[in-house]
Amino acid sequence: MSIVKTTGIKARQDVTTLSNGLTLLVESMPDVRSAALTILTPMGAASDPADGLGSANVLADWITRGAGERDNRALTDYLDSLGVQRSTSAETVFMRFNASMLADKLPQVLPVYGDILLRPMLPDAGFGPARDLAMQQLDAIEDEPAQKLNLLIKSRHFPQPYGRPVVGKKEHLTALTPAGLRQDFANRSTASGSILAVAGAVEFAAVRDMVEQHFGSWQSKEPVRMPAQAAAGGVWHEQQASNQVQIGLAFDAIPESDPDSIVLQLAINILSGGMGARLFSEIREKQGLCYSVSAGYMSLKHFGAVLGYAGTVPERAQKTLDSFLHELQRFSAGAQRDELDRAQVGMKARVIMNGESSAARAGAIAHDFYHYGRPRTLDELRARIESVDLKRLNAFLDTHRAGKMTVVTIGPAPLAVPVDMIGL
Repeated sequence: MSIVKTTGIKARQDVTTLSNGLTLLVESMPDVRSAALTILTPMGAASDPADGLGSANVLADWITRGAGERDNRALTDYLDSLGVQRSTSAETVFMRFNASMLADKLPQVLPVYGDILLRPMLPDAGFGPARDLAMQQLDAIEDEPAQKLNLLIKSRHFPQPYGRPVVGKKEHLTALTPAGLRQDFANRSTASGSILAVAGAVEFAAVRDMVEQHFGSWQSKEPVRMPAQAAAGGVWHEQQASNQVQIGLAFDAIPESDPDSIVLQLAINILSGGMGARLFSEIREKQGLCYSVSAGYMSLKHFGAVLGYAGTVPERAQKTLDSFLHELQRFSAGAQRDELDRAQVGMKARVIMNGESSAARAGAIAHDFYHYGRPRTLDELRARIESVDLKRLNAFLDTHRAGKMTVVTIGPAPLAVPVDMIGL
């Protein structure tokens, strides 16, 4: 049975769970000749040891430096020879593996990722470069104040361990050892809770058989979960002699699994979906207060948040924060029909474009399974966007006003934050 379908393929989605707990998602796409895979396995920063923050980030590089019978050079050369575009990264909950290729190469690529996850070499020679890269990423944050602010706002607003920075801490990275990190990998590696998504010109039954062959022996145990701690929240200022001020704010929102999350996503697009969005037009263009302003939605499985950002200069910083808070309050009064129309057109355009990419679809169905427990079709996504009318949107904005906020600033002086905005 061929894994690749070059003719007669029908669009469909299939889901199965192996006996070891690994979930396999396959989306067959009739109009492509490529294939892509996304693997999510619960070895992200949230499960780093308490004294080893940054371990997942080091592992994400080290784990690909040789696997099975191929050392680092042989593994790299082999995947390059197959034309595989790939990446591996640590995230909050998961370690993510992405790979895209011509569909007829997938039977050669799946066994390689089976080796990487089940039989990584984790060689001593690769540990130093992997840790050095993680240290460089950590050092680079000091030169990127907007990124530094993003890490700070998440660390204070999200409950631990979900607010941990993926990059970790320097003293923890310095203390890592090859033997300790190998043991950490052995403790955390599990098929249970892992997701393998494949999209493209492929046939489900053949993919399932190959995944059973190459991933079926992956051990199954409960994913590591670190103790939960409440978020710090409140107001935090980091002193920095600079001619810029970075302003970040966050407030709780519904998780993506909530049926109304599509309404929230459209609302965020109205607030911060381009040059015609409210934050940009009101704060940057009309008032000239800042050089950058935005808001975004972030969700993990059981909770979500809206994160806001503004970059400005010290003399305009207080007015920028005040205007940002004012726009959030004003937004609860409702949006206009033309704003909703623009947001819906933009979201549907992104859905259509992503639907033409096997890599985007593999990532999307893996994302969907984590949040919704099933993959969603493109038609379902479009219908969900179109289901939101102005009445529903404005009712949502009225009942889901920005609540208790976390505010973080980086710059030469702290800013005044209204007490009622932080729930004190």
